[in-house]
Amino acid sequence: MVFIEKMKWWLCLAAGAGVGVCLCGTVWGSSQPPTVRVAIVRDTKELTLAVEGAFDISAVPAGKKIYHGSRLASSKAVAVDKGIKIHQTVYDASSLRISAHKKAAIFVNHRPYRGDIVLIRSAEGSLSAINVLDVESYVKGVLVHEISPAWPIDAIKAQAIAARTYALYQKEISSHRPYDLVADTFSQVYGGFASERNKTNRAVNFTFGEVLLYGGKIFPAYFHATCGGSTESAAELWKLDIEPLKGDRLCSFCSASPHYYWNISLDFKTIRKKLGPFYTLQGELQNISVEERNASGRVHSLRLKDEAGDSVVISAKDFRQAMGPDIVRSTNFTITVKGSKVVFNGKGWGHGVGLCQWGALGMSRRGYDYKEILAFYYPGSRVTKIY
Repeated sequence: MVFIEKMKWWLCLAAGAGVGVCLCGTVWGSSQPPTVRVAIVRDTKELTLAVEGAFDISAVPAGKKIYHGSRLASSKAVAVDKGIKIHQTVYDASSLRISAHKKAAIFVNHRPYRGDIVLIRSAEGSLSAINVLDVESYVKGVLVHEISPAWPIDAIKAQAIAARTYALYQKEISSHRPYDLVADTFSQVYGGFASERNKTNRAVNFTFGEVLLYGGKIFPAYFHATCGGSTESAAELWKLDIEPLKGDRLCSFCSASPHYYWNISLDFKTIRKKLGPFYTLQGELQNISVEERNASGRVHSLRLKDEAGDSVVISAKDFRQAMGPDIVRSTNFTITVKGSKVVFNGKGWGHGVGLCQWGALGMSRRGYDYKEILAFYYPGSRVTKIY
């Protein structure tokens, strides 16, 4: 997708009372929570907008107010040749910012959001909606999708800090894009105001401004559901080799997870179809075997063999993505071939890097607080209040 407008927000955050560590490593003064830009709708023909109270529409990037309304009833927003059409009005702009007064909710496709909504018309004529809001409100809209509000508060606090850290890291590296995060599993699942719960909001408020730093800098605090006994190195998946993400944690805390053990049976025809362009053999798939395991015991690569005896090696990461991460739940598995079927017996759910969410539950139930949980899963990092 090519966007006509490329908006940039630069991130420089403070720590402590008056002086702190900027995310880029610079000493800076104190500040309010930074904003993040979340793509909640991407590349659609139209979407539905509504505002509960008074609102303004401004042109981006000029910031000039071009419309004020007392309320916006449910209306269609469409990308048109001359700009963006909302209800019956065409605005001659490739990007519009909708700002509600008195923190009124803005509804996009019938879901309420805090903050502002930026509509962007692409060069191809599609429409995207970006929710611009402070990171604290963003995390409140994330937590219920990532962790149960019924869990102990320290497990939720640990997740809040991991989610906040991950979001601000993505903000640091996304200046070339019109958004920092997306609202699905490619970033963190985000549901806006409707996803907030009292207990998860308390965890966010309690950890206000706290992030994980390593060497004075923020880093991507990855997390997953269940490690299955040991965490994975980020270098294995994303070529990121830093101490907090080395994946050398032997975890006995997630054994109660319903995802600790799993199994799935797939036939060869289904596997070949799902592999798509990853399948480069000429004949029909006839065998799959583990080619190599890494230091954590997970599968690093697989060997595929066809009926002619030719074979090819594929990374376990690509294989899992092709099968579907909800089907092959991790790369920690064994393989048994039974006729035309391949049986995968595995442990854990997710990539295994960083915080193990069910491990955080187990640790909190044993009396560990949120800082001890984070220190275990991100060794060498520090919980630091940066604003």
